[in-house]
Amino acid sequence: MASPSEHLKNILVTAGIGAFGGVLPWAIYISKMPDTPDACITLYDSGGETPNPAWLLDFPSVQVRLRAGENDYQALYQKVKDIVDALLGYPSTDVSDGRLVSIRMDGGPAFLGYEEKKRPQFSINWTLIFEPNTSALTNRESL
Repeated sequence: MASPSEHLKNILVTAGIGAFGGVLPWAIYISKMPDTPDACITLYDSGGETPNPAWLLDFPSVQVRLRAGENDYQALYQKVKDIVDALLGYPSTDVSDGRLVSIRMDGGPAFLGYEEKKRPQFSINWTLIFEPNTSALTNRESL
Protein backbone atom coordinates (compact mmCIF):
# COMPACT_ATOMS: atom_id res chain seq x y z
CA MET A 1 0.00 0.00 0.00
CA ALA A 2 1.36 3.39 -1.00
CA SER A 3 1.26 6.30 1.42
CA PRO A 4 -0.74 9.41 0.48
CA SER A 5 2.54 11.30 0.06
CA GLU A 6 3.69 8.65 -2.44
CA HIS A 7 0.58 9.24 -4.55
CA LEU A 8 1.18 13.00 -4.63
CA LYS A 9 4.89 12.49 -5.38
CA ASN A 10 3.95 10.40 -8.41
CA ILE A 11 1.67 13.15 -9.70
CA LEU A 12 4.36 15.81 -9.23
CA VAL A 13 7.04 13.74 -10.94
CA THR A 14 4.74 12.93 -13.88
CA ALA A 15 3.87 16.63 -14.22
CA GLY A 16 7.58 17.51 -14.42
CA ILE A 17 7.56 19.53 -11.17
CA GLY A 18 10.66 17.74 -9.91
CA ALA A 19 12.45 14.41 -9.80
CA PHE A 20 12.40 11.91 -6.97
CA GLY A 21 15.53 11.23 -4.94
CA GLY A 22 17.88 14.13 -5.25
CA VAL A 23 17.85 14.84 -8.97
CA LEU A 24 18.30 18.54 -9.74
CA PRO A 25 17.11 21.22 -10.35
CA TRP A 26 14.14 20.41 -8.04
CA ALA A 27 14.54 17.26 -5.96
CA ILE A 28 11.49 15.57 -4.40
CA TYR A 29 11.70 13.66 -1.10
CA ILE A 30 9.26 11.89 1.21
CA SER A 31 9.22 12.30 4.99
CA LYS A 32 12.59 14.04 5.48
CA MET A 33 14.01 17.22 3.98
CA PRO A 34 17.76 16.86 3.52
CA ASP A 35 20.23 19.67 4.12
CA THR A 36 21.13 19.70 0.43
CA PRO A 37 20.19 20.50 -2.26
CA ASP A 38 18.81 23.98 -1.62
CA ALA A 39 15.91 23.59 -4.09
CA CYS A 40 13.82 20.73 -2.82
CA ILE A 41 10.26 19.60 -2.24
CA THR A 42 9.39 17.25 0.61
CA LEU A 43 6.06 15.54 1.21
CA TYR A 44 4.91 14.54 4.69
CA ASP A 45 1.96 12.33 5.59
CA SER A 46 0.16 14.40 8.19
CA GLY A 47 -2.90 12.58 9.48
CA GLY A 48 -6.09 13.86 7.94
CA GLU A 49 -9.76 13.90 8.67
CA THR A 50 -11.69 11.06 10.30
CA PRO A 51 -12.29 8.18 7.87
CA ASN A 52 -15.86 7.07 7.24
CA PRO A 53 -16.68 4.21 9.65
CA ALA A 54 -19.26 2.59 7.34
CA TRP A 55 -17.85 3.12 3.85
CA LEU A 56 -14.38 2.61 2.38
CA LEU A 57 -13.70 6.32 2.21
CA ASP A 58 -10.63 7.98 3.76
CA PHE A 59 -9.46 11.60 3.99
CA PRO A 60 -5.67 11.53 4.52
CA SER A 61 -3.64 14.72 4.39
CA VAL A 62 -0.21 15.59 3.05
CA GLN A 63 1.93 18.60 3.77
CA VAL A 64 4.18 19.73 0.93
CA ARG A 65 7.15 21.83 2.05
CA LEU A 66 9.43 23.61 -0.38
CA ARG A 67 12.75 25.31 0.02
CA ALA A 68 15.01 27.24 -2.35
CA GLY A 69 18.41 28.88 -2.30
CA GLU A 70 19.08 32.02 -0.28
CA ASN A 71 18.31 34.43 -3.11
CA ASP A 72 15.73 32.33 -4.95
CA TYR A 73 12.42 33.48 -3.45
CA GLN A 74 10.85 34.19 -6.87
CA ALA A 75 11.80 30.74 -8.22
CA LEU A 76 10.37 29.19 -5.07
CA TYR A 77 7.13 31.12 -5.42
CA GLN A 78 6.80 29.96 -9.04
CA LYS A 79 7.35 26.35 -7.96
CA VAL A 80 4.58 26.76 -5.34
CA LYS A 81 2.24 27.95 -8.10
CA ASP A 82 3.28 25.01 -10.31
CA ILE A 83 2.44 22.53 -7.54
CA VAL A 84 -0.95 24.13 -6.93
CA ASP A 85 -1.71 23.95 -10.65
CA ALA A 86 -0.61 20.30 -10.84
CA LEU A 87 -2.58 19.05 -7.82
CA LEU A 88 -5.69 21.21 -7.45
CA GLY A 89 -8.50 19.79 -9.56
CA TYR A 90 -6.55 16.63 -10.39
CA PRO A 91 -8.99 14.15 -11.96
CA SER A 92 -10.21 11.06 -10.14
CA THR A 93 -7.91 8.17 -10.97
CA ASP A 94 -7.23 4.56 -10.06
CA VAL A 95 -3.97 3.91 -8.23
CA SER A 96 -2.32 0.71 -7.01
CA ASP A 97 -4.20 0.54 -3.72
CA GLY A 98 -7.54 2.16 -4.52
CA ARG A 99 -8.98 5.25 -6.15
CA LEU A 100 -7.74 8.78 -5.64
CA VAL A 101 -11.06 10.61 -5.92
CA SER A 102 -10.04 14.20 -5.26
CA ILE A 103 -7.27 16.45 -3.95
CA ARG A 104 -8.25 19.54 -1.94
CA MET A 105 -5.92 22.36 -0.93
CA ASP A 106 -6.48 23.34 2.69
CA GLY A 107 -6.20 27.11 2.74
CA GLY A 108 -3.50 28.69 0.63
CA PRO A 109 0.26 28.30 0.41
CA ALA A 110 1.98 29.63 3.54
CA PHE A 111 5.35 31.36 3.58
CA LEU A 112 7.26 29.88 6.53
CA GLY A 113 10.05 32.45 6.54
CA TYR A 114 13.75 31.73 6.28
CA GLU A 115 15.47 28.80 7.95
CA GLU A 116 18.91 28.94 9.63
CA LYS A 117 20.78 29.02 6.29
CA LYS A 118 18.61 31.94 5.11
CA ARG A 119 16.76 29.79 2.61
CA PRO A 120 13.06 30.69 2.02
CA GLN A 121 10.42 28.05 2.71
CA PHE A 122 6.76 27.50 1.85
CA SER A 123 4.16 24.98 2.97
CA ILE A 124 1.00 23.78 1.24
CA ASN A 125 -1.47 21.45 2.97
CA TRP A 126 -3.65 19.01 1.06
CA THR A 127 -6.49 16.63 1.90
CA LEU A 128 -7.18 13.66 -0.34
CA ILE A 129 -10.47 11.84 -0.79
CA PHE A 130 -9.40 8.24 -1.17
CA GLU A 131 -11.31 5.00 -1.70
CA PRO A 132 -8.99 2.18 -0.60
CA ASN A 133 -9.25 -1.30 -2.06
CA THR A 134 -11.21 -3.72 0.06
CA SER A 135 -9.41 -6.29 2.20
CA ALA A 136 -10.34 -9.38 4.22
CA LEU A 137 -9.81 -7.37 7.42
CA THR A 138 -12.08 -4.42 6.72
CA ASN A 139 -15.42 -3.88 8.40
CA ARG A 140 -16.40 -1.16 5.93
CA GLU A 141 -18.38 -1.50 2.71
CA SER A 142 -17.21 -0.50 -0.75
CA LEU A 143 -19.05 2.38 -2.36
